[in-house]
Amino acid sequence: MSQIVSIRARDTAVKRSGERGFALLEILVAFVILALGLGAVLTGVAVAMRSDARTQSNRVALRLAQSRLEAVGITQALVPGLSEGQITEKYKWRQTITAIRLKADQPEVQGGRPGQSANGEMKSFWVEVTVQAADGTAAKLAVLKLAREAKQ
Repeated sequence: MSQIVSIRARDTAVKRSGERGFALLEILVAFVILALGLGAVLTGVAVAMRSDARTQSNRVALRLAQSRLEAVGITQALVPGLSEGQITEKYKWRQTITAIRLKADQPEVQGGRPGQSANGEMKSFWVEVTVQAADGTAAKLAVLKLAREAKQ
């Protein structure tokens, strides 16, 4: 019987030493899974941060386009043509003003005030403003404005 007890003790000792190696293997597999999971999470965070930066750049470009569009006809005369410029080093803008004649049969008043037709109506202008950021995002706005045509 003492021999059976010693065989069982030896079998238990062998099983425990085998379990120690198995536990080490489980820990290594858990670390690999953890590393893959953290890599996926960090990739998602990086993509989200890039997307946020692009959205912020687009928002600034849109606000700049709105500002340029509002200034046309108020601080700047409505003169048909193309103009371009740069705001800081990041944003380029392009503005196109096109005179639109709504009624083709409406002649200008001879000797009258510039910009008024025979019945005193204002001139129509189609104004397009595009602001492009350095990262490629762009905002384009357009509006129909009524005003007197400026002397060129």
